[in-house]
Amino acid sequence: MANKNTDFFKKKHDWSIIKDELLGWYLAPYFAKVLQTNKPILYIDCFAGKGKFEDGADGSPLIALKIKKQTLERTTATNPQITTGFIDANHADDLKANIVSYFPDNTKLPVIDGKYEEHIENALKNKGKANVFLYIDPYGIKALDYNMLTKFANSDFNSIELLINLNSFGFLRDGCRVLKVKEMEDFSSELVEYEPTEVKADDESTKLLNSIAGGDYWQQIIRDYNDNKIDMYRAEKIFSFQYKEKLREKYKYVVDMPLRLKSEQLPKYRMVHASNHPDACVLMAENISSKAKELVFGIRRKGQRSLFDMSADSDIITIDEIKDGIKKVLDKFTTDTHLNEVLATFFSDYGVICNVKDVKDVMEEMEKVNEIKVSRIPDKTDKGAKTTFFSEHGKNQVMIGKVLGKV
Repeated sequence: MANKNTDFFKKKHDWSIIKDELLGWYLAPYFAKVLQTNKPILYIDCFAGKGKFEDGADGSPLIALKIKKQTLERTTATNPQITTGFIDANHADDLKANIVSYFPDNTKLPVIDGKYEEHIENALKNKGKANVFLYIDPYGIKALDYNMLTKFANSDFNSIELLINLNSFGFLRDGCRVLKVKEMEDFSSELVEYEPTEVKADDESTKLLNSIAGGDYWQQIIRDYNDNKIDMYRAEKIFSFQYKEKLREKYKYVVDMPLRLKSEQLPKYRMVHASNHPDACVLMAENISSKAKELVFGIRRKGQRSLFDMSADSDIITIDEIKDGIKKVLDKFTTDTHLNEVLATFFSDYGVICNVKDVKDVMEEMEKVNEIKVSRIPDKTDKGAKTTFFSEHGKNQVMIGKVLGKV
């Protein structure tokens, strides 16, 4: 068994800050919006850790509990219910001590002392029509069993969302060791893990990596890297893309954010969001394209529009590329389709290559020149004027369709 990094919780590392910031940014609007369904929310932090770092920084449990408290104080929903649960096999006692102030009337704290893979199915049992959100930030890649992740999608929940920390580079590094090919450049000093996965060049380790990836497609990527057909940057991007494609076999919408401290660096991790609801995908895309990119790259557009934008993967994207993507997405639909479904399909297919506003702006321009058909409900304002909104919320609906011969 690999040695545990006993200094992991002494100081909150930059990677943990970014991951938890993304979680916090998403949870606030997620809790607020989903409560309006009048169905309960079940939030589970599957690798919760201590809840607080020794330098005083909040961990993901305290971030979630603070947002839960603020949301319940502000919501207008009828009978709002947010149940939180925390699983950890290493620090359950410390975690209980750090979150107890949020449960003053409870004698039993919602902490499961044990392994995620041994307890998560029971924690989700008999949850009926709840809206379930799982934050899966494992100590090592071995816990990311593909079959378990996709099993959740078949459950009878009102909705299910996963936010997964995929150690993409670490997976490929281990893949090189398992297949006994040249080692990838060593980023171990920057690749901070609590419990690194120990692999060897044997059948057992090969099966482990297959179970994580959901197939053996990773092996060809490693061979291409070894044969100098692709470099490690390309290998990481191909693996991440194919991993998301596997998740899409069970989750309709999958987007991700690469985590790096500088735009020219190889991503060390990717935060992968999987859901079956278009609104969830659009909301996560908004987070990744704006706040998260600001945090990682220091990108601040200051309200200015540009002909070019930088994707979450540091690629330069043009308006023509966005337009081409929109056309290809619309080719998938045989009838007029809700705007949010079009947007979610766009980002799931092409990644977060720009922000949500950019796609909407391009679509509005396409509407003006009759390249796409847009219908709105309601189509008139209270004063009888034609509506022009380009977002779906409340009773407002926007339907997008192809114009025959143009898309």
